[in-house]
Amino acid sequence: MKLKLYKIGVSLFLAGQLSQAASITALLDALDHRPESRLDLLDVQKSSLGEQALSDKLMPKADLYAGYEIYNSPNGLLPVAPNELIGMVKDQKIGQPFSKQIMREGASFTWPLFVKSIYTLKEKARLLNLAAKEKRKLSLIQRQAVVVGSVAQLRYLEALKSALKAKKRSILQTAVSTKLKVKEGRAPQSALFILSSHINELDIALNNIAQNINLLTAKIETLTGVYLKGSVPLRLKRKVHKGEIFALKPLYQKVEASKKGMKAADEAYIPSIVTKGSYTYSQADAYNNGKRVHEHFGTAGLYITMPLFDSSKGTASQEAKLDYLKEKTEYDKTSHSLRVQAKQLSREIGLLKRSIVLAKKSVSDQQKLLTIAKVSLRNENITEEEYLRYEDALANAKANLYSFRAKKWQDVAELAVIYGNNMKGIVK
Repeated sequence: MKLKLYKIGVSLFLAGQLSQAASITALLDALDHRPESRLDLLDVQKSSLGEQALSDKLMPKADLYAGYEIYNSPNGLLPVAPNELIGMVKDQKIGQPFSKQIMREGASFTWPLFVKSIYTLKEKARLLNLAAKEKRKLSLIQRQAVVVGSVAQLRYLEALKSALKAKKRSILQTAVSTKLKVKEGRAPQSALFILSSHINELDIALNNIAQNINLLTAKIETLTGVYLKGSVPLRLKRKVHKGEIFALKPLYQKVEASKKGMKAADEAYIPSIVTKGSYTYSQADAYNNGKRVHEHFGTAGLYITMPLFDSSKGTASQEAKLDYLKEKTEYDKTSHSLRVQAKQLSREIGLLKRSIVLAKKSVSDQQKLLTIAKVSLRNENITEEEYLRYEDALANAKANLYSFRAKKWQDVAELAVIYGNNMKGIVK
């Protein structure tokens, strides 16, 4: 029992250390070991069996069988040539290979030597397996992007929370001097009510931020299994490498696979070549004299099958064509959407960089204006309402700066998904 408690304690300690010391790299590494990654791997493994299943159809198939047959009139144990039958009929001492009850056992085999559509379907299965592999990589990058975007949003909320707390401290300091003014009769009692109401609004805003932070940490923990007590730093290691749109690759492979499916449906009309054979050992009591007879019979042959009419093959061909058109249309639609989105995100990242520079200057300017406003309030040159406008302006300027930074990270993450960049090479 003590050992069990010790293990639990160690586990909790390590979990606590992980939550404290987690970095963005550790969070992204954790994604590789989550159930979602294992499910993606299982999908790839399952799709790889599709090609093997088609290869199996071209392999020989052998069966053993045994049976007991009852007839209402004597039936042959095996085909008997006419000349042999004449000799048996003349000599009734010979047990003739006919009986109403026959035991049979033997083996049979079938070996498809050439079925053109199966070879094409193997190519389709290979393409679908490739699509599954690329989808697995894309799904991982998508989860990475969600984690990076969530951390960026978490950092934004924490910075906003810090700015609102600083604003609250500033107003509380002002409230101290305002109380003295009210006590001395130099300011009305309503001045304190105005400041108190503003502080209450700040507390409500801070509580809303706490709720949103709780949602984000739960989202990150769901994806990574790591509970964060606070955000982790985000630094850009390199820009997103642009080029081929990787997010289209799984769809492209599906389009190519559907082409093969359409071709395989048409190839169903091509003749197929199959070899078949069987061996049967039969036992029975001869119907003419009751003697026990044993006979064996074997056959093997090569067969060519040519479909002449099968309406289901025509329907299958039409379905394959519609599947191709659907996949191609989906690919064209997604291709256009992603190309437009990639250009929009690239432009927006440039604009956000400019916005961040301007927002920093705005924060600096508003900070200076607030300092002047505090002096003016002490000198009774402005009212409490006018002073609070400067507090709001500074808080809004900081909020803009933090939101621009968060949006930039989210855009970088989305762009990485489009071009298939692993986030581990972009952030640190």
